[in-house]
Amino acid sequence: MTIEMLTPSQAASKLTAAHISAGRVKAMHVTAGVGLVQGPAKGVVLSDLDGNTYIDCRSAGGVFNLGHAREEIAEAIANAVADTDMGDWMLLSGIRASTAQKLASYAPDGLDYVQFAVTGSEAVEVACKLARGTTGRQTIITMEKAYHGFSGFSLATAPASITAPYGPLTPGILPMPHGDLAVVEAAIDGKTAAILLETVQGSAGVILPPEGYLRGLRALCDKYGIMLIFDEVQAGLGRTGKLFSFENWGVVPDMVVIGKALGGGYYPISACIYNARVLDFVNDHPLAHPSTFSGSEIGCVVAQKSLELLSDPELLDNVMAMGAKLAAGYQALLDRFPRILRGYRQIGLFTGIDTASSEIGKQLRHAAVRNGLISFTAPFRPEFLQIWPPLTITAAEIDELLLRLGHAVQEASETTI
Repeated sequence: MTIEMLTPSQAASKLTAAHISAGRVKAMHVTAGVGLVQGPAKGVVLSDLDGNTYIDCRSAGGVFNLGHAREEIAEAIANAVADTDMGDWMLLSGIRASTAQKLASYAPDGLDYVQFAVTGSEAVEVACKLARGTTGRQTIITMEKAYHGFSGFSLATAPASITAPYGPLTPGILPMPHGDLAVVEAAIDGKTAAILLETVQGSAGVILPPEGYLRGLRALCDKYGIMLIFDEVQAGLGRTGKLFSFENWGVVPDMVVIGKALGGGYYPISACIYNARVLDFVNDHPLAHPSTFSGSEIGCVVAQKSLELLSDPELLDNVMAMGAKLAAGYQALLDRFPRILRGYRQIGLFTGIDTASSEIGKQLRHAAVRNGLISFTAPFRPEFLQIWPPLTITAAEIDELLLRLGHAVQEASETTI
């Protein structure tokens, strides 16, 4: 009898296929190029179950802005659980109230009120519901190639290639080309409740708003009585060098959605922060969004510590310095490999490289993992390799990242000859 000898990663993949989804295992082999199964992690380094180590350039889409296994977050949880649990969402909570106060204190003047949620998708649901309830209108204008989540309103904003199996979708979602103010204004009518967009489009390949675009949208919303909603689940909480990404453009929305990094890498929590315009509707409908785990007491403890760390000026300065160092490294790679690389986009540590084609993007994605980098291509721009390391990354770690990336680009270049 032959005994099947499996590595820990292979055994975990087999178990996943048997009890979660064989398709998911297959997709990960195609997406990452290896049968990577995550294991212990610390700071910017992630290990697989077989003991191989990688620099994490994905950060779970922004969950690990503070790095993996941040000690201050773990300590805050350990101290809290002695006399704190989830709490009851229906009852008033002092911890929840003080966390909302802290969020409001970090946000620009006017964004004073908070509805907590569990995921970014759920916080988008909150924002869309509040926009419809406040305005009494139905249509929500969104941007093409946006990513807001995979449920309800947020699913309806996704490209047709994703939504096709799930219809009928939430009605009233109207996608527009990103960056064209004239097209947006032409679409506005008496039924328009809100404009919803990512401040920086992450899943489309770190697409920054054109000069004056966000300010122009703010003016349109003011002109027509529309709510302006910024989704900063990926772009916010320090990723662009500001606590809130929209601060880079000096435009304040009526609502902003945050999540991912708010949980410090340990706990799922998100929030919709809104202004006084929404308050009358919320006061009249105080249970408009009942959610069992929203604003849990443990989650709020984590969020308070995360905000304290994410708002540290030294951390935000590091984001800008390390982003500039990455950009210089990207330019050097562009000069060395002009045949397969086409450019890069970057604001803070929201970064990535454009390749010449989706096939080259795939080859580079696979080569990156083989060379010790966890980095995926953008879902809506497969030629773009996303590089979003934790915001705590050091200069020495950037040097190592660029060294490994250079090896991966060399490998991809040889593969595509």
